[in-house]
Amino acid sequence: MRIGIVCYPTFGGSGVLATELGKALAQKGHQVHFITYQQPVRLSAFVPNIFYHEVQVPTYPLFDFPPYETTLASTMVNVIKTNNLDLLHVHYAIPHASAAYMAKKYCRRKAATFL
Repeated sequence: MRIGIVCYPTFGGSGVLATELGKALAQKGHQVHFITYQQPVRLSAFVPNIFYHEVQVPTYPLFDFPPYETTLASTMVNVIKTNNLDLLHVHYAIPHASAAYMAKKYCRRKAATFL
């Protein structure tokens, strides 16, 4: 399968769990695509079948915080369509869940199963 995983890349429960899940799936022969704003800290060495897609968050002077959610949704759509993903695992709740909802609506076809 071609699987996308959206997670926080930092040390901590959800980032570590998502990265280890992706590494285990890759070892079983699945193609795993991490979608996040920086390379996951637990993904420090080359692992076959693992790909990293950086969410390029622009700075925007109007907002105090960059528009991560919209940029994440856009990156998800791009990775889903470019890599023909079968499954997108969204790890953690907000903003990942709402970004996944936007990406799913934008794709309008069964590009991937969202979990």
